[in-house]
Amino acid sequence: MIIALCNQKGGVSKTTSTICLGGLLAESAKVLLIDLDPQGNLTTGLGIEVEDDQLTAYEVITEQCSTAAAIAPTKIKNLDLLPADISLAKGETEILGKVGNFCLLKEQLETVFDQYDHILIDCPPSLGLLTINALTVADQVLVPVQCQFFALKGLAALLETIESVKKRLNPNIDILGVLPTMFEQTVMARDVITSLEKRFGKSLVFPAVPKSVRFAESNLAGEPIHLYVNEHKLIYPYKSIIKAMEA
Repeated sequence: MIIALCNQKGGVSKTTSTICLGGLLAESAKVLLIDLDPQGNLTTGLGIEVEDDQLTAYEVITEQCSTAAAIAPTKIKNLDLLPADISLAKGETEILGKVGNFCLLKEQLETVFDQYDHILIDCPPSLGLLTINALTVADQVLVPVQCQFFALKGLAALLETIESVKKRLNPNIDILGVLPTMFEQTVMARDVITSLEKRFGKSLVFPAVPKSVRFAESNLAGEPIHLYVNEHKLIYPYKSIIKAMEA
């Protein structure tokens, strides 16, 4: 299964959620994480520093190398990474004029599909060409949403983009669900979740991820949250996502 974690707003825990979900899945399956954000936070969040001569998502998306050549192992068993750095921003510009540029990632990933049980794509905070490439290859979309006042702003544009991709490029894509993040026991946070449930239906809104400094600490340690600290309330939302994936 290929899941794109997508929201054009930054700071909604896309990267943290990719690491947490990928780490849990890797306990019983072979998992590939793809860093499709030029900021490279997924890469650094797994404790990997891109070397000057290292192949990355930039070389893959611009067809300078195979996907397999750029994949790097992480220190976590069964968890591999297609890393990224700032060069990927240049790559998005370079593929603008290419025929079939929406499908480049899909074509490149086809060579490694049979090597992994799950592929998770950490999308950039935009609805540009890199995100469209992710949606074109994905089976499902997971939408992390911060429990803040402006969190719902822009969701309509994201949903329109997903529908457009479904109509024109990838008829099999569906929304796995919405993941409320950085939840605090406030009226505003509860109102955000209520609004999400009204918009998507309760079955598509996963249990909220609490706001916790432990996530930032685990990212600095280069580990998924369940390996860094065994706190049920922090891990439970991601286990709920896995349960939905298996349904």
